[in-house]
Amino acid sequence: MEITRLGIMGGTFNPIHLGHLMIAEEARQTFHLDKILFIPSYSTPNKVVHGATAAQRLAMTRLATADNPYFAVSDLEIRRKGNSYTADTLKFLKKLYGPSYILYFIAGTDTIQDLPNWSRPEEILSLCQFVGATRPDGTESIGRIIEHFGELGKHILKLTVPTMQISSTELRRRIRDGLSVRYMMPPAVVEYIRKNGVYQCTTKH
Repeated sequence: MEITRLGIMGGTFNPIHLGHLMIAEEARQTFHLDKILFIPSYSTPNKVVHGATAAQRLAMTRLATADNPYFAVSDLEIRRKGNSYTADTLKFLKKLYGPSYILYFIAGTDTIQDLPNWSRPEEILSLCQFVGATRPDGTESIGRIIEHFGELGKHILKLTVPTMQISSTELRRRIRDGLSVRYMMPPAVVEYIRKNGVYQCTTKH
């Protein structure tokens, strides 16, 4: 049976930026992933999504990933509506693709630190390899979290990526304040935001 390694990038992508894309590409190369599926969430538990509709976040994610043949975008969480739970999404994908697919869920290290507070974290780790992006300086140790999950902790993998201090929150602020976001986001996404007035855009580029 031929095995396919499928990366999963979940998140609000509000908006998607070069930090997201860099982590995805680094994970693809490090773990020899055949494809990476970006899945914008419809609604995230304990997190209010400001400034962009689900349809706009989906459109921006498609624009941002269009030039990479290894990247694809799924609207499954947006079509499902309601709160987006990672365990439900992974369970759905496992059933959809079958045993010939190994799922790699890609996240930032801050996400791994919070993993014990997620809905059904043990089920998540049983369904995938959970990849945590860390800085090269090693300041974000995940050893304690790996230990917390015992045997399932072996499913948590560390991915060292170059430092890129970009956050969606900061980008929304810059856009609202009319500041440049060039070299922080794909040009196609910047243009979409400008044309559609997302985040009450006042910046030209």
